Amino acid sequence: MRFERWVVKGDLCALAMTAALAAGCGGRGEATTGVDETSTGTGTGTGTGTTAVDETTTGTPGSSTTESASASETGTAATSTTDDPGETDTDSTTGSPVVCGDGVVEAGEECDNGADNGDDKACKADCTPNVCGDGAVGPGEGCDDGNGRDGDTCTNACAVPECGDGVAGVMEACDDGNDVDDDGCTNACTLAACGDGLVQAVNGEECDDGVGNGASAACTAECKHAACGDGFVQDGVEACDLGKDNGPGQECLAGCVLNVCGDGDQSPSEACDDGDTEPGDGCNAACELEACGNGVLDVGEACDDGDADNDDDCTTLCKLPICGDGFLQAGIGEACDLGPDNKDTGDCTLGCKLPTCGDDLVWENHEQCDDGVKNDDEAWCKSDCTDSVCGDGFKGPNEECDDANVSDDDACTNVCKNAACGDGFVQPGEECDEGDGNADDALCTGACQQAECGDGLVLTGVEECDDGNPIDTDACVAQCKAATCGDGFLRMDLEQCDDGNAVAGDGCDAACKIELGAQVKLTGLGVAVPDGTYKGSIATMACVNLNVNNPNKVADVTLQVGITHTWVGDLVFKLVSPDFKILTVMSRPGYTELADDGVSGSGGDSSDLSKNFPVLFRDGGLKSAELMGNTLADNLTVCQVDGACDYFPNHGAGPGLSFADFDGSPAKGMWQFCVGDRAGSDVGTIDSVTLTLTMMQ
Repeated sequence: MRFERWVVKGDLCALAMTAALAAGCGGRGEATTGVDETSTGTGTGTGTGTTAVDETTTGTPGSSTTESASASETGTAATSTTDDPGETDTDSTTGSPVVCGDGVVEAGEECDNGADNGDDKACKADCTPNVCGDGAVGPGEGCDDGNGRDGDTCTNACAVPECGDGVAGVMEACDDGNDVDDDGCTNACTLAACGDGLVQAVNGEECDDGVGNGASAACTAECKHAACGDGFVQDGVEACDLGKDNGPGQECLAGCVLNVCGDGDQSPSEACDDGDTEPGDGCNAACELEACGNGVLDVGEACDDGDADNDDDCTTLCKLPICGDGFLQAGIGEACDLGPDNKDTGDCTLGCKLPTCGDDLVWENHEQCDDGVKNDDEAWCKSDCTDSVCGDGFKGPNEECDDANVSDDDACTNVCKNAACGDGFVQPGEECDEGDGNADDALCTGACQQAECGDGLVLTGVEECDDGNPIDTDACVAQCKAATCGDGFLRMDLEQCDDGNAVAGDGCDAACKIELGAQVKLTGLGVAVPDGTYKGSIATMACVNLNVNNPNKVADVTLQVGITHTWVGDLVFKLVSPDFKILTVMSRPGYTELADDGVSGSGGDSSDLSKNFPVLFRDGGLKSAELMGNTLADNLTVCQVDGACDYFPNHGAGPGLSFADFDGSPAKGMWQFCVGDRAGSDVGTIDSVTLTLTMMQ
């Protein structure tokens, strides 16, 4: 229930019990409006008195509501609130400051539920009741936008709009608040329309089949029952329908029946219709007039000049001259006319032209082809309208060449292909050519070369292997045989020795193991070689320690190293025994230095070393270490490209002569393999070292 209350603030003046206190009084009258709300508040002053305000009163305009309070124990007279700036409102009955939220309904407050005040509660934070339209969503309200518009997202009843509530929301085309579907607004709050599947008589609809409506359906697109004369042909019911044009003399007769020849009713497409099929009565069975040649242009005639000349503007058939009518009419540009025998492959084309090469028409029995402007001696169809074929001397689209001969020994074979390996003919530069018989495992390879050991291709039945290199220290050795223990070739990755026999006691046993010796093998080292630091001393080199624990004396030494480094001519290799004998294994291949100081001269071989292609040093090596890389171009890899993997030492200007320097030396102790680099910019690493010692008996 809505009520109004007016509170008039009058001029009041009160004296306090203490003479020192005085209160000013004065103010203006104000009218306030509230909502019926029953609440009880209690306030505590300096004594034990209790103040209660009854807000369950109803006021009318022009009257005031009197609020009374008891102050029996405070000794303070009732005072009124003041509107003066800087002063705090006080309750006129208690003299205490008015505090919204203390649970006591005091002067100027319409409600006060204490801690339960809130803009979403019955009493808002400013001690006014929460009512619909104040912009705060209170108890029982679905929304509250604080405006008086019903067409937005919140109604004036503080409810979220929904279809059927009688208020057209922002997402609704209409809302009449009823559940009737055949009025102007559907139950989905959409405007009634033809095609929605609902018959709305208010819109003049006779039917509505929704998506089934259509021009040929029982219910038209205008939601009317299909009927003859409506201009729509109903499937299975009507043969035609011209609407108001249905009737005699029309293509569609009354009853939506087609007007046909012989029904006695002349349609617009008929020259006549006498209702019969008798010839000679002026109207034939096709409803055409039978009066050609009378010199009179009758209905159905294109012309009628009454003569027998077909090379004028009108033929004897009373038709205008046209190509294909069987009459040669030079006047309209015809070169020929065979009537029904005209054809684009015949002696007279469908355009009444004589056939010619280049007209894009193939003249049968005369031309093999005709591509019109595309004819060309190097096209599918040549300039003379003959097909492009191998041997005609013209290079056609599917030909690599055409020399007009049948020789297969020149640059163009007799199938008009450029001479190539695999065509079955041996041309210059080829050693053989077996055509489809060429194969990398056959006598004639895929490159048309005779198979041979070292070409990298394994010839079936002849070679056991072929790794394409002359290296005899890997898995495939001379004559393309698979490396085996006892073949006399040292396979560095598997064998410690290989003396070519299985005799025991000669230093190398039948398993290619050293019988009296020791081997130290280190891999995956990655020791960096200092760039350009070598000065002739071990201290300026990168060294790898090789610990041998054998008490015998040395009879023979071999050394295998895997080095990754560019410009082999910069490098110096040295081997140091436990008794400090030094052998310079290799010293700057390709450059003859005057002193072993690492600074004299420049140059040396520019080929490279790779850890994937290790090199072997032994006194019986196949090539001098000084010649390492001498057959290779710049940046090519030793052993990988030239197959030279087996070397004997060359000390250059450094100490030592050969591995025989160590004969008789004690094997036990720390050996060192060291690498020095005398020039900057080329760097690398020591990746693997294998030291093999044969001992004296």
